[in-house]
Amino acid sequence: MSALEVAPQGHRYPIINQQEDLRALLSFLPQDIQAQIKPVLYDLEELKIIEDQPLWVLTSGEVYKAFPLKITFDHMTFIGSKCKTFRDDNRRGIDRTGHRISRVLSAGAPLSYTFRVGRYFDGIGEPFRKFIEVNPSFLLVGEAGTGKTTTLRGLIKVTAEYYPMQVVVVDTSGEVGGSGKIQHPGIGQAHIIPVENKALQALLMEEAVKNQNPRVLAVDEINRLAEAEAIVVGKTNGARLIGTTHGATIPGLLANKNLTPLFDPEPVFHWLVITERRGQYRVYRAAEAVAAVRAGRVPEGEVVYV
Repeated sequence: MSALEVAPQGHRYPIINQQEDLRALLSFLPQDIQAQIKPVLYDLEELKIIEDQPLWVLTSGEVYKAFPLKITFDHMTFIGSKCKTFRDDNRRGIDRTGHRISRVLSAGAPLSYTFRVGRYFDGIGEPFRKFIEVNPSFLLVGEAGTGKTTTLRGLIKVTAEYYPMQVVVVDTSGEVGGSGKIQHPGIGQAHIIPVENKALQALLMEEAVKNQNPRVLAVDEINRLAEAEAIVVGKTNGARLIGTTHGATIPGLLANKNLTPLFDPEPVFHWLVITERRGQYRVYRAAEAVAAVRAGRVPEGEVVYV
């Protein structure tokens, strides 16, 4: 079977290892849940599985819909038998995929599971190639569910073409490079350092800079002050940086005290990429954009579609 598969409806790019990744996802679900979601499998984005409620399904471009299957204790027990270990943030991945499973606990027992489908689109980083050739240093900003991690994978894959095995990804969730010991082919020639405990992310970022000598350090979800400070350490040691963070506007980023080290006294990223909507970004030269906002001006950026 070819590693490249046809993209689902509404997507421009073929997907790397789509069939294998979806089979891995289905293996964590009971047969009757599998049967419910198979008609929408190629457009599936999330599942919410909550005992005594219907199966909730989110597909591309839609809102959550209730499917005609009531979740029982047996469903929860089956999934629990497949998901025996979670990290300290109640997340886990599925080996060799970018899928994520998260759970909510009540009195130590699972109250719900959320399955998020991770896909590796072949070519999604290409619209950013001209920016990468100038300087492969990006902060990708967007709200939850806008495709930041998907686009990050594409940026990493293209950047690694220029710096094989010198793009080091500190991966807290397994959603970037895939969970387990074998990384996903969707990030190309990058090098993954898995983070088993979110609290250790900043420490492992500093360790990666010191021990792996990366030309580029990539990190998903820079949200804590310690993580922002570790990014500065990476820049000080000569690494260029690719990261994502939650946000919607440049003024909002500058007001976020946890991210202050990324912008003071000057931005540590060359490019600032703001998500305007899924698949549409505006790319700014970070130093110029931050200076403009601080001076009360509207910065100029270039729109990029993926």
